[in-house]
Amino acid sequence: MDRQTMKNQNHLNVIRQFTHGERMTRQELTKRLGLSRPTVLKSVDELLAKGVLCESGALASTGGRRAKTLSLNAEGWHVAAIQITRKHVRFALGDLFGEIGDVEKQTLPFRDETEWYAELGKRFEVFLGQEGAAPEQVLGIGVSFPGIIDWQAERILDSHVFHIEQVSLDRFAKYLPCPVVVVNDANCACLAEQNQDRAKYFYLSLNESVGGAIVSDHKLVEGSHCRAGEVGHVVIHPGEKMCYCGKAGCADPYLSTGVLLEDFDNIDDFFEALSAGDAHAQAIFEQYLEDLTILVSNIDMLLDTDIIIGGEVGARIEPYMARLTEKVSALDRFSREVDYLHACRCKTNSFLKGAAICAAGYFDWRLLK
Repeated sequence: MDRQTMKNQNHLNVIRQFTHGERMTRQELTKRLGLSRPTVLKSVDELLAKGVLCESGALASTGGRRAKTLSLNAEGWHVAAIQITRKHVRFALGDLFGEIGDVEKQTLPFRDETEWYAELGKRFEVFLGQEGAAPEQVLGIGVSFPGIIDWQAERILDSHVFHIEQVSLDRFAKYLPCPVVVVNDANCACLAEQNQDRAKYFYLSLNESVGGAIVSDHKLVEGSHCRAGEVGHVVIHPGEKMCYCGKAGCADPYLSTGVLLEDFDNIDDFFEALSAGDAHAQAIFEQYLEDLTILVSNIDMLLDTDIIIGGEVGARIEPYMARLTEKVSALDRFSREVDYLHACRCKTNSFLKGAAICAAGYFDWRLLK
């Protein structure tokens, strides 16, 4: 690792200690990082000079000089989030803690072509201008993308949704004006559920496709081939419905939102009909819960952890969690009580919020050179 890369990594390690709003002294920071005091102090001084950190007060005096505390300086600095779907892109601007503001949705059907990436970059810069932010004030961009991402190799290994594979992430970095991290969309939504009290959980993403993500010790579990949590392609009905991946019986064709929308215009219409007691909607959802029960039970037996039901379905499933729990209980022979199922807390813009969190915590600090 060359000197500049090492310096950037030290900056990143320092910043990560503050991304949940913490305040601490230089001494506390040095102890937490386990780095030498001169290394930490040098990074702190450079980040203070850049205006990324600020001195935010002092500890009570114990008879000597009061130690000053440090925190992130959110004033004037931003992270950004971009969500990419089949037909649209969404933009949001956030603070250094990953909290986003208003979301702008634009029609831009994805194409793996130079012109598409260039257009994305142009539209993002226009969005920044509308928000009153300059590119140099944006420390990083998190991009939520439906595919298997290898951060280390800086490649999209595969995206069944977009029928692409082995795509370099440089295609984003070349046209976006700030450092970029591209993250699997289910991983983004999973991170939007994080809190200090939940160190380990599984996030089940139920949208137009089915995905999942695993958090252990507050960190994403990537897996040896960057596809940990891809439960949409776990077989639950061998040899039956064909999945877009080419296998028969995967969870995706049984649990994607398309299953609920065959006779309804959109997901809200379906759940409104369900809530109103529509017999057809109830029959569809009862079968949906049966299939969801199989998948959830398998996840529980494999991981033995909290399971968060997310995505468009998870955002609306709260009134039906008791029914799902009842079904899962009938298959669970090991738990006295099924208390590990939860509806998601982040019910809107979870992909963007998670992407902003990634930008706040994991972006490349080349900007600070």
